[in-house]
Amino acid sequence: MRKIEEILSLQDVSQIHNLLTARKQDFKTPLDVILMQWDPSKHKVFDERERPKKKIMVPSGKNDPITGKALYKSKWVDVVRIAVPIQQSIVDMIVSFLLMNEVTYKITAHGLRIKKLNDKQQSLSDAVNHCYHDNKMKYFDKRLVRTVCKEREAAELWYMEQDGSGKLTGRIKNMLLCPTRGDKLYPHFTDTHKMDGFAREYYTYDELGTAYMHFDVYTDMYVYQYQNLENGWTLTGKKMHGFTKIPVVYYRQDEAEWEKVQWAIERVETCISNWGDTNDYFGTPKYFVQGRLEGFAEKGEQGAVFVGGKDTRMNVLSWNSSPESVRGEIANLFNIIYSFTQTADISFENMKQLGNNTSGAAIRLMFTAPYMKADLKTEIYGEMFTRRCNIVANGIANTGAYIKGIGQDVVDSIDFEPVFKPYLPKNDVELLQLITSSNGGAKSTSNRRAIELNPLNDDADKVEEEMKQEQQDTMMQEAALSGFGGTATSKQSVVNEEE
Repeated sequence: MRKIEEILSLQDVSQIHNLLTARKQDFKTPLDVILMQWDPSKHKVFDERERPKKKIMVPSGKNDPITGKALYKSKWVDVVRIAVPIQQSIVDMIVSFLLMNEVTYKITAHGLRIKKLNDKQQSLSDAVNHCYHDNKMKYFDKRLVRTVCKEREAAELWYMEQDGSGKLTGRIKNMLLCPTRGDKLYPHFTDTHKMDGFAREYYTYDELGTAYMHFDVYTDMYVYQYQNLENGWTLTGKKMHGFTKIPVVYYRQDEAEWEKVQWAIERVETCISNWGDTNDYFGTPKYFVQGRLEGFAEKGEQGAVFVGGKDTRMNVLSWNSSPESVRGEIANLFNIIYSFTQTADISFENMKQLGNNTSGAAIRLMFTAPYMKADLKTEIYGEMFTRRCNIVANGIANTGAYIKGIGQDVVDSIDFEPVFKPYLPKNDVELLQLITSSNGGAKSTSNRRAIELNPLNDDADKVEEEMKQEQQDTMMQEAALSGFGGTATSKQSVVNEEE
């Protein structure tokens, strides 16, 4: 396989484009199908080819001229169509469990945590955190994970921010790349599956809406910018991007999160829609009358009486049994969907059934599957978030962004390891009672630590200061009440005694 440098050295730009785009592995399900599954308004239940309208016979208002009997005509009526956004629920649960607690980073060296950083290492760590704060990575990460779970691939592009004159601002910015934003992503790998280049195909538009097709290729030093003009692909620019690493982090998974249970989701929507159709016909009382009905009761009339002829028979159309089979099938389908996607079903009805007596340990066991799934997701995001840190640190060292004087040797001396804390419900009161009982009733934490852990305290320092002041005021009041004068000093007390 050719290296990225060999491909980019070719004179024929069209051949460069073909070589970098031809080897990408396709997904099992096309993107347009995935997006239709994601959007409830485009589900199959709304497709008249999958769920056609119903043909019924209705009175035409005319009679047969020979027999005098009423004539009927055919009419197409719509059926009930109910879509359920289960796909979005599954993805939102993954994002919540994985990133509800913000990702933090610990500094290590060859896998061992560094207890105390030197000044330059600490400066580099602060600069990386500054960059993440500027880019609002807490929220970017959620958009990223949601995009990958839905579209199956995405990338984050890091670049040096420039002002209007093209001068560096000293900040590093990032951009989310994904198919729904108009990006076609083409990572290039070596024979050992190491990414040595990354290509992005996209469109830009001018004020009149004219589209221009671009193809950017990133290597460890340069970005090559091509544009599809009237005479074909043309190299329009080659420049250094400010890093000595490819400034792109590429994410990919084989399937959307719900693909393996898509059949069950479609069956759920079919069952619920059929049930709705049945309710339209049998949800309110309907009567079958045989013979001639002389009179009919008024709506809401109490003690209503129906008057008929001699041989008139009147029956209420109703089911002999309730639709337990339908209810049971829908329940089983939901169980299949949530079980095989390892998703927590935390609907209001399910939570209401738990009551107030469920222990914290039992609740944690109920959330074991989604917790384990979130942990498995770190297989992808743990590695890629580490690469992200390496790219940002490399850019800081190369350009002096955020802080100057940090060399590549400082970057190479430490590693940034992401720490994920998947969400898991817990009962803090139950846990504290267990710790206290196991410690013989003695204190198991300091007052300061207790203040920090209290969720009602937003500023531990301020609360601690207020508590000390309140304690001092209480002691002074008690001293004043006992007649000792809490404000008198020891010297004043001796003088008063001598007098």
